[in-house]
Amino acid sequence: MINVQQTLHTLIDSLFNFTQLPLLLVSVMMLLFAVSLLRQQRRIRFEIQRREEADRQLLNALQRITKLEDSLDPSSSQSSTFERSLDHAELKSRLQTPVTSGNAPDKYRHVASLAQQGMSDQQIAEVLNISVPEATQLVSLSRIARND
Repeated sequence: MINVQQTLHTLIDSLFNFTQLPLLLVSVMMLLFAVSLLRQQRRIRFEIQRREEADRQLLNALQRITKLEDSLDPSSSQSSTFERSLDHAELKSRLQTPVTSGNAPDKYRHVASLAQQGMSDQQIAEVLNISVPEATQLVSLSRIARND
């Protein structure tokens, strides 16, 4: 038992007398930080892909609605055409309405004007204190809204 304690004390003493210990600790911490940054980057990439897929699905749904609208029989009565147009407009409106209710924060409303002034996504993110991917997404949405 005394021999094990002596060995343990010797190992602890040699560890604390190791001159490169602070450098080793800093290196290990930097490695852990780099690994956490890589994991965060993967999560962001996955979220961007998920949002792009949702945008594609929404666009496909809108295109199908437009095709259905175009394929409507023009010889049908005017009242049924009006009802179908109303149903179509209501469905299109529901698809274009954001999931969350309420008004958008002021910083989101400013994205379009900042982009029109020629600011990059990075600059917009810094000005509005949001992430760069979020700024990129908001700029894309503002361009889509402007085209409609």
